[in-house]
Parts: sequence; structure tokens; C-alpha cells
Amino acid sequence: MPFIAGQTIVHPFHGPLRVVRITDRTVRGVTQSYLDLQALGHPLDMSVPVGRAEDVGLRLVASRDRVQELLAVLGGPTDDQVLGWSRRLKSYQERVNSGDVDQLCFVIREITRRKPKSPASSESQLLRSARSTLVIEFSIALGVTAEQAGRLIDSAAEGTPNSATLHLEALPAA
Repeated sequence: MPFIAGQTIVHPFHGPLRVVRITDRTVRGVTQSYLDLQALGHPLDMSVPVGRAEDVGLRLVASRDRVQELLAVLGGPTDDQVLGWSRRLKSYQERVNSGDVDQLCFVIREITRRKPKSPASSESQLLRSARSTLVIEFSIALGVTAEQAGRLIDSAAEGTPNSATLHLEALPAA
């Protein structure tokens, strides 16, 4: 995937990042091109060798069609598997850490519908983290505010996918 300065890409763990610049660095006598990246939504700067970008899992921001597919995942049926709290949390953390956006949507849907008892619970913290990553990506992909993207995600995750689809269709084409 070719990269250009100013482009927004997605890291599997850190979410959307902006390519600040592409620089050449010499490390141990070997010159490589590096992507200097800046996170959107939280303070983080990082560098990734261009040749390792695919290995790291860097990808383009989701398209409008892909957002539609993700809304279907968010609005899909809940998992009937009954797990204890600690096993469920471990499963959710593994899914989020996989970097797969479909797994991120699964976790958001399951926690949203399970409604943790305490807003400070580990599940709630995981939900906030996963949701914020998805909100930023949806807002970039659809060219809408974070608030609009959040409402779209919440609507689908709460089990009202038709409402989410209607909201998506009402949004201007990016």
C-alpha cells in the first residue's frame, strides 16, 4: 500500500493514525523509510518501517460500504454462549487485541446489550475504549462528526439496525 503525508490509516491497536511524514533513517548501517504517525483522538506518536506496515496490520480507513457491513455486525444477533465474567472479559480483550474491526464490533454489541452493572466495570472500560476507536474511524469514513458516528454505532449495537441503516442513508455521501 503506498503512503502519502496527510493520509489517515488505521492501526489494529491504536486506531486511526495520520501519516505526518515519511522519512529515511539509517539504523545499524541500513537505510529504511519510516512512517511517522500521529494518533487521532489521543496523544500518541509512533514510527513504523514502511516495509513492515502490512506485518503490523496498518490498513486504509473503512469505506462507506464497509461501514454498512460493520453496522450489520453491530446489529447482528447476540452470542448465546454463557461464560463467567472473567472468561467473558478475557474473550473480549482477545477480540479487541486481534485488531480485527469485525471483532471490535462484536465486542461493542455484546457489552452494549449485556449492560454492565457498574459504569466503572472492566467491561465498561473496554466498551469505552473499543467504541472510541470505532467512532473515530466511522466519522472519518463517513465524513460526519464523532457525535453522529457515535449515535450510528449505538443505534446498531442496541439492536435497532434498521434505525442505524436509516441514519447512514440520511448522511451525506463522503
